[in-house]
Amino acid sequence: MSVVGYQYAVDNLCPACTIGRLRANGIKVARGRDHEEAVRRAAEQVGIDFSDEHTYDSSSFPKAITSQMARTELIELPNGEPGEIADERCDRCGKWLRLGEKSPTKAGLTRWVRDEHELPQALAREIAETLREWGLSHPAFIDESNVKEAAAQHPHAWLSYRFVDYPSSTETKPIHEPDDTDDECLYCGQAWQAQQHQTA
Repeated sequence: MSVVGYQYAVDNLCPACTIGRLRANGIKVARGRDHEEAVRRAAEQVGIDFSDEHTYDSSSFPKAITSQMARTELIELPNGEPGEIADERCDRCGKWLRLGEKSPTKAGLTRWVRDEHELPQALAREIAETLREWGLSHPAFIDESNVKEAAAQHPHAWLSYRFVDYPSSTETKPIHEPDDTDDECLYCGQAWQAQQHQTA
């Protein structure tokens, strides 16, 4: 099991922030070493058996967080079902422990939503904000169903496509007012009759 971070006092920290906190607390940590080895050697210096976490408390020295332990519970999902991300953020710098990077900015997430799901800019911005409110702030944790659920929360133009002359042609045309109840909006996945959004 790979170590992706450390619990130190009340914080969950990435390796770099853990080492920084140890040094700030006056504990010498070797530079230029693998973080696991560096933290283990630092533990030896202060008389802590790092291999047995039951012998010390995280308030006195960091305890390892493995990739299997990293979890973030989501409580804002619209369907009320419990959700979970198999990762968690450093409480100091905001970097995701398993991913090893921070979430994109609001503008960055909006661009990703817009480009990845071929959405209008205004709707992509609203969807990105909703996803962030739900705790889904990084593309690695977002799937198409999340985007469609978020789109359903905001007024938008209903859009679908239909084959012009199927099956002899693969050409499609956009439709904005379907005459077939099976048609679904590309943005939110709702049928024309079900969606209650005003046209943007």
